[in-house]
Amino acid sequence: MASGTCQCGTFKFTVEGSFADVRYCHCSKCRRGNGTAFTANARIRKSQWTLDGPPDKVTEFEHKPGLFKAFCSLCGSPLYARSAHDPDDIRVRLGGFEGILDVRITGHVWTSSKATWYEIEDSIPCYEQAITG
Repeated sequence: MASGTCQCGTFKFTVEGSFADVRYCHCSKCRRGNGTAFTANARIRKSQWTLDGPPDKVTEFEHKPGLFKAFCSLCGSPLYARSAHDPDDIRVRLGGFEGILDVRITGHVWTSSKATWYEIEDSIPCYEQAITG
């Protein structure tokens, strides 16, 4: 089990089981939402995820039709992303988790819109857009 919190501690979250499909996302929306060159995201089954905190303090932003990013409305920490077209899965950002995570990064995605000031210097596969699977 992996656990973490938002920055202010209003929300606590846990993931039961393993993280699969872990990617570094370089899209402009992730960069703007995180304030950095990329985010580390993991796709998980919604049934693995527990979010403890007041539901009225979750703010969801629909950045494209049917695509939502959720944040703590008090500190702005990202909590999850979800798609209306894929209701059984969510994406969580790994930055809020604590301790040692057993993850393997499977790719850099949306490199076609990566920050011009950041150079990818590792051997992880790069994809100009999102990958499925």
